[in-house]
Amino acid sequence: MSALVLVTGPASEPVSAAEVRAHAQIDLIAQEPAPGVITTALASPAIAGNVDNGAHRYLATFVTADGETQAGTVSVAVTVADKTVNGKIELTAIPLGGALVTSRKLYRTAANGTTYLLLATIANNTATTYTDNIADTSLGAGAPSTNTTTDPLLAMLIAAARGAAETITRRALITQTWDLVLDCFPYWEMSIPLPTLQSVTTITYIDANGATQTLAADQYLVDTKSEPARITPAYGLVWPSTRYQTNAVTVRFVAGYGTASAVPQAIKNWMLIRIKQMYGQREAVNVGGVVVEFPRAFVDGLLDPHRALGFV
Repeated sequence: MSALVLVTGPASEPVSAAEVRAHAQIDLIAQEPAPGVITTALASPAIAGNVDNGAHRYLATFVTADGETQAGTVSVAVTVADKTVNGKIELTAIPLGGALVTSRKLYRTAANGTTYLLLATIANNTATTYTDNIADTSLGAGAPSTNTTTDPLLAMLIAAARGAAETITRRALITQTWDLVLDCFPYWEMSIPLPTLQSVTTITYIDANGATQTLAADQYLVDTKSEPARITPAYGLVWPSTRYQTNAVTVRFVAGYGTASAVPQAIKNWMLIRIKQMYGQREAVNVGGVVVEFPRAFVDGLLDPHRALGFV
């Protein structure tokens, strides 16, 4: 018996949300909206601080797992006349985001400036107050001008389409790490599923005494010219003996075309078509006077040249 266990999934997707929106002609209304205005005032009671003398304005952005919104509504100006007397500014009513917001970023102008620079990151979606005690020289990068957050439905559909493409082609698309778990070593060669194989990380096994051993890399050969890739003992060697038990051998390997740019365009086209279809048709059937089953054969031929054959 054998099993495949995902160790590390892909860090990105073959197609981006922007590509899906362009292909499906989806507008941006489903993105996380930018925050509203922050309430600002000099600290009370007055206290010395580091905020430079001059007028300062503030704004916020929302951060999700996918990106950051554009700059929010600008606050009214707060003027520090003498920071040795009152050099801190209190921010209140900091806007809270939706359920997908994981943090918020605060931006501020330098004294009498017009460019909004990073002041602080609030690493939650609950706090509504912040005390600014930061000098102009410690401000960071500028506020974003575009919204890079993603419609959560699109993110879900992209992942679902990639999973379907991987199932149909029996491939890994974006780089990912898997464990192939076997009850014992084969007689000679073992096939490594989910091409394209990038590398074999380790081969471990449980020896006759029950101890876990790591097979040295010079004890086996990896054939990446074949598809699926094969692993055999090195010349003149045989596989070591294992304890007679389930899951005695584990082959950890890295598979996938690589980054999104390396994934064949036909696969990405298939994903775009399927995602658009799923986005526009939320049910498994299309009811238009007649109940029609969700179509499949329509575009699946795009995947035919990339189907991995030769293993179960």
